[in-house]
Amino acid sequence: MSDYSPEYPLLILDTSSRKTWVGLKLCPDTLLSKSEEQDPSKTLFKLVEAVLDGAGKTLADLASIAYCAGPGSMLGARTASMAIRSWQGIGIKAAQTVFYYTSLHAGSRIAFQSLGGNGIVVTDARRSSWNALPFPCSPATALSLLTNEELENREGVIASFAEFPSWTKTKAELTELSYDPGPLFEGQAFMPLLIPTENASPLTIRSNDYKKWDARIHSAPAD
Repeated sequence: MSDYSPEYPLLILDTSSRKTWVGLKLCPDTLLSKSEEQDPSKTLFKLVEAVLDGAGKTLADLASIAYCAGPGSMLGARTASMAIRSWQGIGIKAAQTVFYYTSLHAGSRIAFQSLGGNGIVVTDARRSSWNALPFPCSPATALSLLTNEELENREGVIASFAEFPSWTKTKAELTELSYDPGPLFEGQAFMPLLIPTENASPLTIRSNDYKKWDARIHSAPAD
């Protein structure tokens, strides 16, 4: 897919946290949004319908779609991906013009706006590790993976978000913020964060360490 900017109306899906958020950008300065702290498989389509109804629009009126690919809730990322692929399957034009962004690039901006200065923003990556990104940073800055020990030995501000899944116990001092995509998408500043994609898939930070088995087709032996 070529490098280009999304056109309006732009539908935005953010299911990376436990708060499902849906936004509709009708033009550069007009954003309608709704959110609900509910399982995204139960609330995403309802919220999409609500913001479209509020604008007097339908899926067929959309020009492009953006979604948060993670990291965060894997269920959320898969639900957003499934929604977009479903719309592609039924011929929704906007579902052919898809962009993604990461929760940490959005979170980096939220952290900088809330705290100023310099630091890192993190989300729990399981296995006693953390997804991390500095703030402030450019949209091209790559995410990194820190061990819990590395996080605990790090100096400076470490921001995290109350709405994200948490498994790892850490002694690191975390500054907990609220993850609200709304202010980020009110103007045009979000545009550099959006990356065009042909496949609406959840973000993969690391591959599995091993495979338990390979699926194979078995056939009966020839007589």
